Amino acid sequence: MTRRTGETKKEWLAKEVAKAVNAGKVWDCETVDFSDPGRPPTCLEVDFPILPINQIAAIEGNAGKPIYQMSKWWARRRSSVFRSMLLAGAMKAPADPSEAAKKVWEAYYGNHQKAGAFKKLKVADIFMGGGTTIVEGSRLGMQMYGNDLNPVAWFVVKNEMAQVEKAEVENLLADIEREVKPQIMPFYVCDCPRGHKGKWTKISTREIMDDDFEPASLTPEERKDYSYNGPEIIYVFWAKHGPCQVTGCGHRTPIMTNPVMAVKTISVKYWLHQCPHCGGKYDLEEQEARMAPGVPLVVAETERPFAILERCGANCPLCGQGEKIIPDIERLRSKRKKVELALLVHPDWLQGEPGHDTDGHEYGGSADDSVESTIRWNQARASKCRLIEVRGKLPDEITCPETNGTFKTGKGGGSVLSSGKFACSKCGSSQRIVESIARTEKTAP
Repeated sequence: MTRRTGETKKEWLAKEVAKAVNAGKVWDCETVDFSDPGRPPTCLEVDFPILPINQIAAIEGNAGKPIYQMSKWWARRRSSVFRSMLLAGAMKAPADPSEAAKKVWEAYYGNHQKAGAFKKLKVADIFMGGGTTIVEGSRLGMQMYGNDLNPVAWFVVKNEMAQVEKAEVENLLADIEREVKPQIMPFYVCDCPRGHKGKWTKISTREIMDDDFEPASLTPEERKDYSYNGPEIIYVFWAKHGPCQVTGCGHRTPIMTNPVMAVKTISVKYWLHQCPHCGGKYDLEEQEARMAPGVPLVVAETERPFAILERCGANCPLCGQGEKIIPDIERLRSKRKKVELALLVHPDWLQGEPGHDTDGHEYGGSADDSVESTIRWNQARASKCRLIEVRGKLPDEITCPETNGTFKTGKGGGSVLSSGKFACSKCGSSQRIVESIARTEKTAP
């Protein structure tokens, strides 16, 4: 299990996994008599393949929850670690102690439940928690017994171990969706930033409803007869506003330390390409790397020139000339790279809003305000709500593609100052956030 000189951990692990998976179907998994005080040692008591198991555990941790996990559980352990520990704890150590770790690793990927080598072993986990030990031991074919004082732990493990029919579960989920989706869908409907609009259909008559249709006005029972197809809201972000307490001002400023509202890194497949017109080299990307495709994009100076492959064609980002790309580009050597993206609130929205509309009607937005005044407030804020996306390492300052004005992206780009204060975006006065909101005797809008 030693690595060759110049061989990376990734290459070594791939080779070891391939060896383990392709090993013979019969594994030397002789167990010991645990009732015998003079029994021979197990592999766990001699050595353990900690390096390859650690590599797998790291990958498993990044991949998220295991497929059998019925629910989240506090401090849930890696299933790969417990599988290997159970194996090592059950298998008789070889005569040569240096072979113990190798023996466990070679048996790691075996179908031991089918082989039945461990079927007579009884394992008790008296503090089973989320049930990782119970599940992994059962997968190895052991007789597992679990106990926990926490009734939630018992319920979680009981359902993880339950025998269910896939079709039965799918039918249950479909029933829940049919019942719940019509009730909540009116609150997730939206217009796409690129102009696409959804359609409501009355199921019983197959009638497509017009643009004035208001699904939220229907009773819960009536909503069951309608289905929606179109853009849906994924995320909702809330920003409290600080009402300026300077006499005669009353302006409401979004309380944000900076304009950044989301960051993400996307992996993109690309080809190194050379333009036949200008000879410039650039990255030809398989698809567009965007978080919000409908908003203006700013490309940081740190980014390499790139173009998006569209219908076997692309425009050179250096000279602007278009060209056809050979259709069998998939056979060319491709690479993958990570693209950093940041989504920023438009500086116009960060300027905030006065406390009333042009007709003098006060805006709402607080918990105790009337529905009508809050609707006016939401509409006023939504009318100016725009975003800007930045590709690449986020610079300290960017130029807005719509106004050509520059603004800060980090500290100083928002309204929040030090020591819990904010600056009014209209009169510029500095005031404490808590005191400004408390003087309104309401929650912050």
